Amino acid sequence: MGMGMEVEMGELFIILAGILLVFDFLLLSKATAKDRKKLEYAFYTSAIACALVVASYLSLTWAFVSDKFALSEVYTYSSSGLAIWYKLGDPWIGASGSMLFLTFLFTLLYFIYRFKEPEAERGSTFRITLYKTTDAFLIFFILLVLLHSPFEHFPMSMSMQTVLTEGAGLNPLLQTFWVLIHPPIVFLGYAFVFFAFALTLTGMITGGLEERERRTLKRSLYAAWLFLALGIALGGWWSYEVLGWGGYWSWDPVETASLLPWLALTAYFHLSPKKSTRDENMTGEFTLLLTFLAVIFSTALTRGGLLESVHAFGRSPVGPALMLFAAGILFSFFYLCRKAKKPLYTFDVDSSSLSSVSIVIAYWSLIFLMIICFLGDAAPIIGGLFRENPMTTSPEFYNKWCFPFTLAFVAALAGCNASAYMGVKKYFGLILAVLGVGVVLAWLGQPTPNPLANFGLPLILVAGFTIAYNFARLLLKKKSSSRLWGKTIVHFAIILILIGVFVSSTAETESGFIFAEPNSTIEALGMEIELNDFTISTSTGSVYSAQHHFNIPEYSALKMDVTSIKDAGDVHQGAMWINYYSNHGAVSEPLIISTLTGDIYVYMQSTKSSSDSLLYALMGQKVQPENFIVSVKRIPLIGFIWTGILLLGLGMAVLLAGELVNTGDKNKLLTQINAD
Repeated sequence: MGMGMEVEMGELFIILAGILLVFDFLLLSKATAKDRKKLEYAFYTSAIACALVVASYLSLTWAFVSDKFALSEVYTYSSSGLAIWYKLGDPWIGASGSMLFLTFLFTLLYFIYRFKEPEAERGSTFRITLYKTTDAFLIFFILLVLLHSPFEHFPMSMSMQTVLTEGAGLNPLLQTFWVLIHPPIVFLGYAFVFFAFALTLTGMITGGLEERERRTLKRSLYAAWLFLALGIALGGWWSYEVLGWGGYWSWDPVETASLLPWLALTAYFHLSPKKSTRDENMTGEFTLLLTFLAVIFSTALTRGGLLESVHAFGRSPVGPALMLFAAGILFSFFYLCRKAKKPLYTFDVDSSSLSSVSIVIAYWSLIFLMIICFLGDAAPIIGGLFRENPMTTSPEFYNKWCFPFTLAFVAALAGCNASAYMGVKKYFGLILAVLGVGVVLAWLGQPTPNPLANFGLPLILVAGFTIAYNFARLLLKKKSSSRLWGKTIVHFAIILILIGVFVSSTAETESGFIFAEPNSTIEALGMEIELNDFTISTSTGSVYSAQHHFNIPEYSALKMDVTSIKDAGDVHQGAMWINYYSNHGAVSEPLIISTLTGDIYVYMQSTKSSSDSLLYALMGQKVQPENFIVSVKRIPLIGFIWTGILLLGLGMAVLLAGELVNTGDKNKLLTQINAD
């Protein structure tokens, strides 16, 4: 009974929060600047609602920590032996719990903003409209949480309730340090996008953003940009560490969807000042709409199971509900655009200015990259409505169609950084010459086996030189703004990442399957690899097996010590693992050796002998495998990607910090950042 009451309390908290937010919305709808009492009541009502959302989230967290396996969410993603830090992170790991976590983060942002607002300004038309808009967003998210509630009980008979003392255990792919930071960072990015779009919609409804809100909008967008970028980067490293996820990037539907809001925001920061301040058109607002819709689409894909993905959960009503919400927002946006009587976009490029030309090229290349990625994800969804076996989008589709727009963006980066000392004609002459070099390299088949990579690398290198030269010019200046430093670092980081991607993805070499035995030496890709004996172990924790209806060890493990890897005079060592999880199957953990020229990536795959050994270990018997499979990869220049990601985060942090310390000069507030 106590367990049931606690579950009901967690759900009751979120229901009461939704009711209070509706009440807050109604109070605000009837309030004016003179209605101090109504505004005060509305503030306290929203504060209590926010506290209840927090209480609901903490209730779910406690359910994981205290092993309340009667909850379906707790049973599915936890076990009594799971480390405490994973239990604390479980609420944002699960399908329905993650929606509550996103609502929790958005609620905190809303409360902080509303609490910090001067009481005298809470009655302005803009503030009241913003509070109502945010209330509407939060009410919808609460309904989503309830639609697929994390407080649902595990469906089982009364007889099972007396013996179910364990959970199914957390998926081994999620038992990593990165699950504790990757999802929260991504959701923080989403929450900042939601808040920024609420500001944008409010500005459209009331006739424009107030100066203070312009600064708040920019800060929110920089924070969202930073967190979205870090989320993608951490997801890439997580995938790289876990065998079977396609390296750091595989154009998986959810991976691709995560790019959409980042591309849209990056495009926003490449708008000219006029296009991002509503002076002449609605381009800035429309680009932020695309960002918002991209976040909704990505959430629907992951949490609603619209497509099969290693990152996505099963189908749920959350996906269709989110898509309907997106349709409603889209309709409302265009209704407000019609009332504003301003065009979405005006082509006012100054053809004599290299900076102006580069900005336009950068913006539209990013928009087209976003369209391609969206179509790649959307086509199978649409096809699934009409065909029993819908098509899938291959990586070749993305590689082929993203390539020209990626090069266009790189050319724009070169133009932005060379605009201070180069004219338009000279710039286009340089670009044509560089592309000519690319044609020659593609024909020669150097320096990689891929013609497209060979064609694009000269342009990427030239763009890198222009950015490095610009960086040197900044060093020589006595004073440079944080905006210039930040955007230059970001541009250089993107070049490093692209070099790493072009080379590592096309010049990678792989040994194929090598059958090996313990205490043997194998040769692969010019390396001599000495193997030791297996170490066999079994987990101390247990999980409930729905197949056998009793508790069993969570996993068994085979550890292969690599005594040495001799590579051109260098000697490395380490270990590889294969774990067999009772409820999730086998997972291989690779040995990754990083060098200056690239990574050596060594991993095991099962044979019948090694699989049998893992099964025997679950039953308490240690039987050495007779053989196993080893595969070896050389991945050149992949360090450029990780170095570029660190620089990208640094550059974005510099831009955000510069905006946070901005004193609020009126002229600066009226000019959006040009990250070109």
